[in-house]
Amino acid sequence: MILARYRHLTTWLTTAIACVAGSAATASGQAIVVGTRAEYSIKSAKLGETRTVYVVPALHDAENANRHPVLVILDAEDGFQFAAAVANIAFLSSRGEIPPLIVVGVPNGKDRTHDLTPRPSRRTASSNRTAGGAAATSSFIVDEVLPLVRSKYRTEPTTLLAGHSFGGLFAVHIAATRPDVFNGVIAMSPALWWNESTAASAYADSIAAIRTPLRLFATSGGIEPAIDASTRRFAARLDSLKPANVGFAYKRYPDDVHEVTPVTSLVDGLRFIFAPLSLNRVPVLGIRKGDSAVVVNAFVATQRSYARAAGDLRLSQTALPEEFVNNIGYAVLRELRLPRVAAWIFRQNVAVYPDSPNVYDSLGDALLASGDRPGARVEFQRSIDVSLRLKRPVDAETRRKLRAVSK
Repeated sequence: MILARYRHLTTWLTTAIACVAGSAATASGQAIVVGTRAEYSIKSAKLGETRTVYVVPALHDAENANRHPVLVILDAEDGFQFAAAVANIAFLSSRGEIPPLIVVGVPNGKDRTHDLTPRPSRRTASSNRTAGGAAATSSFIVDEVLPLVRSKYRTEPTTLLAGHSFGGLFAVHIAATRPDVFNGVIAMSPALWWNESTAASAYADSIAAIRTPLRLFATSGGIEPAIDASTRRFAARLDSLKPANVGFAYKRYPDDVHEVTPVTSLVDGLRFIFAPLSLNRVPVLGIRKGDSAVVVNAFVATQRSYARAAGDLRLSQTALPEEFVNNIGYAVLRELRLPRVAAWIFRQNVAVYPDSPNVYDSLGDALLASGDRPGARVEFQRSIDVSLRLKRPVDAETRRKLRAVSK
């Protein structure tokens, strides 16, 4: 059966859910919706105090039926910034640019400078006397926040971190010191002027030497001179080292001041992290005509690149998504008119998703188009059998096709 590529989009736009930062009303009084926010209190042994964290479950998965990557966002007490982040994540995932994410917001304690900064030295120490709590905050997030989230939600091993300003400095710090935890990091206008800008080169050297795959995105604005200069120095140093295991990108926003870089930085950073996984620009989508070999080779190339990217991002599922393969199969069947190749593509879905009634129904369509009526009948019946076994409603169109092919 044909699956709508963005079938969840209408649900996202119309479902009434409480807004992260409080419901906003339109002229007609209807709330503008971006997601739900749960709150959890953690009595932290690492920090010696009780902290609250926010969790926004992955949108488009109200029953939490699937596993999703986790994104940790710092400075979550900034309601507008956090709400904007959740809304932009929902938009990107609805367009297939990134997978749906479980968003974890970590508000600061009483002393943000202490929470987010590494140990200071020299002049930095004299002007930031309470600084130096990054190690404790790192342990709080890694050893207390993430285990809580994983115990309550269905999570993928994929774990991301995003921070702005001192939060960006913290993000770079944790990328260098805990590369085993976060495999995607977004450092938004990081305060790499820290310790007379020695942090910029020191962290670049440490990150270049890590042995686990990491995707790191850093930004700065043209109207934040100290941060802009030190971040550009960091980017140049990291680029010159050409690290084997780090996918790195830096983007400068020449017209942006410090306060507005988080919105564009998060969007661009998430797109960069998940670019190798994006199915919007893969080889098989570019085929408009060709013989069977061309289509098969492009599909196999897409399978391999996706599996490699999913492995680097620690996703548990490295096979192409069922819906994507289904849509490609129907495009090959109906636009390229290659029913045998379409059947081969649908069989890839059968192998990976044997508990989906849809995969057998789609294979039946391709077999029928290729003239194999007995084979089509078997697959339509399998679709119905799987639905009954899993106690799901049987698709009426599948029943109709089975009756027609059985005559």
